[in-house]
Formats: sequence, structure tokens, C-alpha cells
Amino acid sequence: MNIIRKIVSGKKNRLDEDGFNLDLTYITPRIIAMSLPGMGVHKMYRNSIDSVSEFLNKRHHGCYRIFNLSGLKYNYDKFGGSVKEYPWEDHHPPPIDLLFEACGDIHKWLDLNESNIIAVNCLAGKGRTGTLICCYLMYSGRLHNPYQALNYYKNKRFYQGGGVTQPSQVRYVHYFSQVLFSGIRSPNILQLKSLRILTAPHNSQDSCRLIFELRQHNRIVFSNKKSSRDKQPVLSDNWKNIITHEIATINNELFLQGDVHCYLYHWGALKMKKICRFSFSTAFISPGSTIVFNKQELDPDSFRESKNVSEDFSVFVEFDKKKCECLSNLMISERCDGCEIFFDPLEKQKWLNIQNILLERVRVNPSKMLFGYEVDDIDEELSPGFIKNEE
Repeated sequence: MNIIRKIVSGKKNRLDEDGFNLDLTYITPRIIAMSLPGMGVHKMYRNSIDSVSEFLNKRHHGCYRIFNLSGLKYNYDKFGGSVKEYPWEDHHPPPIDLLFEACGDIHKWLDLNESNIIAVNCLAGKGRTGTLICCYLMYSGRLHNPYQALNYYKNKRFYQGGGVTQPSQVRYVHYFSQVLFSGIRSPNILQLKSLRILTAPHNSQDSCRLIFELRQHNRIVFSNKKSSRDKQPVLSDNWKNIITHEIATINNELFLQGDVHCYLYHWGALKMKKICRFSFSTAFISPGSTIVFNKQELDPDSFRESKNVSEDFSVFVEFDKKKCECLSNLMISERCDGCEIFFDPLEKQKWLNIQNILLERVRVNPSKMLFGYEVDDIDEELSPGFIKNEE
């Protein structure tokens, strides 16, 4: 079983000591990243829940709390019930407020007792786990740069390559830092104007029937899908001449706010085939701007290797100019009456929660929060002369 687990865990640094062999890594002495404590079939190729329970109860008895991001429940009794759930979809970014809620909980737990530690798991203990840990490295006050947080996590969790690799998850680590350090306090309310792509995917020879969907709160708010496949426009080009294809011009008033998830499909002869996807938050986009996502910035991370799209492939999302002067550096309470009318109650509450979490954050020695009485190695790991985990 250990051989299978090592193969599945890939190039992650495993814990192999005191009779334990686990897909588990101390990112700092007080923060553990690990894969799912497996039961049933998962136990065959992930960590065995019994081994994880034995390890944590032996080394950190009564002083650990697990943060389960996977959306899969396991036997929490094995861990004395000390498990908090913050689920979000695999390979996707989380809602921005979830990151702050989870970081606030981590901070309170670590501050409660100097012996306390946390263990974070998703499924593989990679992307979602890394997204939260990177955010907490900044929330603790030890790092103020998302690139440094991402690199430190990568260096500690992997002996080669790896890290947080899904472009939208990386984007949300940067978003988190902007709220924390750059004073973003509320979402912009953006009016969608047009959608375009540069070059057409070749899902059917040199063409495709492109479906573009935008979703908010798990609800489709826009789609260019026609009533039948025959009515769906065929986009075609040979990639030699860089052609821009207009997907949609929005003539009605379509307003977006908060987290937006975009999906591109090809309507094939037998079924809809996924092309790519991406996510963004309107809090970090200026009204009247056009945001561009190139091939390297689209999800999943494997999409960058796709032979069905040109290396020049990009998606353009254009927004109309704003009708008021309010910007996202204003708190919800400071926004104008027009904003108040348009604010989605759920979105409004998310940002009020973020504001409260930031107001309640206790400033403590960040090295103590992350390392306890052990040596803080962050500066050494991130120094230009420190070479490690190069592919």
C-alpha cells in the first residue's frame, strides 16, 4: 500500500519517520499540509485515516485542529471531533470570504495555546490546501507578498515542481493579499459589455461551436447557447492570421458582482466538451476595463498543454463604464444609494463578514504563530541564493 500511496502522492515531501509513512508535510512546525485521511477506497491510495489519527494523537494530542477543505466527510471521532469544514470545489478557487473565515479560525486556534497546531487537507493535499496555507502565511503577518507565500509553500510541500498550480487558485491568493494589504473593502458592481476570444479552438478539425457560460452563486447568469446545435455559430480559423471572434455583445443590462465563474465548452456531435474555465472577483476589476485571460491563465492548469488551442488563445471580458463614483476601496457602509440598491444581499453579507474578521484580528508575533520556539526559516528558503526544488 505504501508503494501505491507514494506513486499517487507524486513529488510531495512525505513524512517517513517513527514508523509512519504519510503524505503529510510540516510547512512550518505549526502548520501541516496533508492529503485526505482516507476511509474505504480512499484508504488504498491516500493516507489511512487510522495512521493519520495515530500520528496526530501521538505527537500533538489535544493540541491539533484539522481544516477539511475536501467536501468529503470522514470519521471525525478519530480526531476527537477537532475538525472544521471549509469545503470548495476541487481545482477551483474558493469564495473570497471563505479564505478570511478559515484564516480567522486558524489564527484564533494558534493564538489560544503555543502548543496548538493545524493540519489542512483537501483531497490530494495540494491546490486547495496550498491556497489556504499561502493565505494564512500572509494573514499571520509574516509575509506580505503572494509570490513569496506561493514559493514558500511550494518549496516546503514539494521536492520538485508542484505548488498551487491552478491559475484561478493562484489568482485568489493574490486577491486575498489585496484585501489584506491594499485596502479592498467591497465588490465593484460591473456591467458586462462584451465577450471575445482570440483565435478559435480546434475541437472539430479547425473549428468549434463555442458555448460561453457565466455563473454566480451556482446559477447561470449568461449563456450564448442556442436552442439547438445547428443554430450555434461555427467559429473557424487556421491560427496563421490572428483573428478575434465576437462571442456576444450584451445589449441588456447584465450586472456582475463578487465571485464570477466562466466556462467554455464545444458543442460536439454527441455531447458538450469542456474547453477551459476561469474565475474572477469583481472587487479587483475597474469599471470600464477589459480583462484578458491568456492561455497560461486559464483553468485547469493542464490546459496550457492543449493542442486544440493556439498559443495566442485569449479570452476578453469587457465591462461598461460605471454609473457612480464608488470604488472597491470603500466599505459597504460608505457606498452610495445606487450601489445599495444593486447589492446582492449575500454578497453584501460576505464583505461585512470580511470586515469584521479583519477588525477582530489580533496582532501577534507572526514567527511565534508559525514556528513556535523553532527557527523561522522563511527568509532562508526565499533568499536568492537558496536553490531548492528546481525542475
